[in-house]
Parts: sequence; structure tokens; C-alpha cells
Amino acid sequence: MEVVNYNKPIHAKPSLYAFYFEALKIIALKYGYNLVLHGSMNRDLDLIAIPWQHELGDVDTMINEFSDKLGGQVMEQSEEGKYCFPHGRMSYVINLNRECQSHKNWEDPQYYIDISVIPAAIKTA
Repeated sequence: MEVVNYNKPIHAKPSLYAFYFEALKIIALKYGYNLVLHGSMNRDLDLIAIPWQHELGDVDTMINEFSDKLGGQVMEQSEEGKYCFPHGRMSYVINLNRECQSHKNWEDPQYYIDISVIPAAIKTA
């Protein structure tokens, strides 16, 4: 008879994030971006949105659609705060289950998505 270790930690985040990824990728393509994974998915879901088509949709609208799809909330930040990364890369965080500690039996209730958006290239004449 096999002994089952019920004290073994369950790593649900990578599975959940993988499930979310496909839905977000479809939305990103609608706005002209290719969405790629970056990171281990152990703590958060790190994504990079890369310009993929000639015509790009509004980034803030895309991020809000991501949030709406997942039932999350985009972390508020200043316009300057979004653009303070190398090469004009923009950064957004979508909180999925942060500060939801009414069920104190979770070791880590912080589920969130960290999205970097690469800006479109400047068109030259």
C-alpha cells in the first residue's frame, strides 16, 4: 500500500497561470501584440507584450481587458511610473488575489500578473 504525504505543498500557481496565459495571449493578439512568458510562474506570472503587427491597439485598454478577463484589478500607478524602465518599457501589475487574507490558511495569498510592454518602434522617414 502506498503512503500518501498530505503535508506535501501544492504548487497551484504555475497551473493556474498557464491556464490564464492562453486567454491573455488571444487578447494581446487582438491589440497587435505577441505575449510571451518570462519567469518561473512560482510567485507571479511574468509576461512580455511585444509589438507584433503594424497597427497596435491602446496599451491601457489591453491591460484593462486582461484584468477584466481574469477578475483582477490593475495596480494604480502614475504615468511616469509606467515608463521608468530601460528602452521605454512599460510595466503593469494586475492583482488577482492580493490582500485577500480572510482565509488565513493560505501561506501565500499573493496571486498577480506582472506585464512588461515593449513600445512600438519609432517610425523614421
